[in-house]
Amino acid sequence: MAAEYAHLAIWLIGLFGIVITVSVCVLKFVVEDSFSYDQTFLWRRKLPAECLKKE
Repeated sequence: MAAEYAHLAIWLIGLFGIVITVSVCVLKFVVEDSFSYDQTFLWRRKLPAECLKKE
């Protein structure tokens, strides 16, 4: 029975490790994403300078 608990604990640690890793990567992406980057590389357009100062 102890071996089963150990096996379960290892799986849970691994699962939470994966979830935390993905969460950190998504958080990093959201924090570093910017409106000007979207304009330049995704939308291929530029807005007036007063719109860009709100960042």
